[in-house]
Amino acid sequence: MERKYTLDLLNKIHEKERFEIIEDVNVLVKPIPDCDESGLLDPRYYQDNKKMITMLKWMPKGFMKFDTSEKSILKLREMFNGVKSIPITSNDIRITSKIISGKDNNDIPLRIYQPAKDISNRPVLYYIHGGGFFGGNMDVVEQLVKLVVEKYDIVAVSIEYRLAPENPYPCGHDDCYEAMKWIYENSKDFGGNPNEIFVAGDSAGGNLAQYCTTKSMEEKSNIIKGQLLLYPTVNMGGINDKYTVWSLDKYEMNPKHKKAITLMMSMMGGDNGITSMLTDILKTKDVLNKYLTPYSMDVTGLPPTLITVGEYDFLKVECLAYAKKLSEAEVDVKTILYKGLGHAYGDNVGVYPQSEDCAIEMGKFIIENCRGR
Repeated sequence: MERKYTLDLLNKIHEKERFEIIEDVNVLVKPIPDCDESGLLDPRYYQDNKKMITMLKWMPKGFMKFDTSEKSILKLREMFNGVKSIPITSNDIRITSKIISGKDNNDIPLRIYQPAKDISNRPVLYYIHGGGFFGGNMDVVEQLVKLVVEKYDIVAVSIEYRLAPENPYPCGHDDCYEAMKWIYENSKDFGGNPNEIFVAGDSAGGNLAQYCTTKSMEEKSNIIKGQLLLYPTVNMGGINDKYTVWSLDKYEMNPKHKKAITLMMSMMGGDNGITSMLTDILKTKDVLNKYLTPYSMDVTGLPPTLITVGEYDFLKVECLAYAKKLSEAEVDVKTILYKGLGHAYGDNVGVYPQSEDCAIEMGKFIIENCRGR
């Protein structure tokens, strides 16, 4: 299937990208490729969300309030589980399904991706999907994973971990860590190098990826070579300091799109937003622990980290704050901001040129952090 954009737009992102200091963080800013006006939503992103924006404009305040009832969770899952990406990779990537045993003797489904040609001793991308800990699946992020595998001849493993609220914290976290250990022990069997494992995840998956790295360091196995965190949830406990305090003033908004941007961000965050439900969804009051709120921990010694986030993501503030914290701890961190985008652009491969660019940056980060490559 063909991309919904021309490769010229992808090239323009590369040509126009620049480094800026944002919230005291050195950020690689990726512009909207076909728009030089600031404070606007990307035209493709705006068009995809136009119907929802119109609905939010006329809906009475509070009517869209989410809760953790079974009905509400099922509705949200339906929204989060929709596959938006379109296939732009070849059909030659080999995909193998595997089920391993979890900590509670539960089944953990995995999907292994290998390039068409025979390979060995290649870097391993371990990808953990997002979805607020209660939704999402491997299908949603499959095109992103396949694109990295195809472009960089690496192998990848994706996971279907147990979801809350049916499986409260730390069930999902445990599954992700058990899978990481399995990958380390078995990576040679599918062409991977156990010494070059990179863990990645988007949104809640970014939190789960950081958990795997943290636990690996605590247990002194140091399995993770690097981590790739796409718009991760890193401050669930709501720590407020100079860098994390959230405000609309931290977002540049052109009057043309100000109302739309405000409405979309309020849907994700704030008192009535999806992020406000996470404590109830995970069924824990201890959200300030370092696993759910890694912003609270000592990050000294973490491996090289890639953080990417959209300009109009509600999580942008905490993502930049986390990048600042990593940098201050002398962690090798690369931070990328995509202008004009909101949350979950990793789910839109083939739809937004920035999503393909994100896959390219992920692959580059992996290869650059592999010794001798």
